[in-house]
Amino acid sequence: MTRTNRTAGRRAGGAAAVLAAVAALAAGGATPAQAGWDGTLQACKNTYGSEHYLGWDIPTVVLARGSTGVCVQELQEELVEAGAVAVADRPGFVDGVFGPKTYGAVVNYQLRHAVTGGADGVVGRYTWHSLIAQVYFE
Repeated sequence: MTRTNRTAGRRAGGAAAVLAAVAALAAGGATPAQAGWDGTLQACKNTYGSEHYLGWDIPTVVLARGSTGVCVQELQEELVEAGAVAVADRPGFVDGVFGPKTYGAVVNYQLRHAVTGGADGVVGRYTWHSLIAQVYFE
């Protein structure tokens, strides 16, 4: 499922999607949005492992300046979805390299959402949790 389709699906689903997600979580299953996570996130979780948080599998990898690969690519996609990336920085932003623009977007996100641990530009447990909750539940 493409990112555009995921976004449209989240918007179109509305209350029915929330009710379906709550029912799936109560039954111990995956939510419809979970089932739609793309291959980059799955590859990241397969490589580094994951932890269960609010019914979601969150990557356990810690990302910072200099990190590269599919986990950074997924982070960048989620930062764009969360609105943490300036419009001028969006073309070419999702490149799998944690450089200055990604660092700036992470700090911006951490500041705006008061992520536990502060705005240090490092994507660990609390930033992943907050980002996934922001993108998939709001």
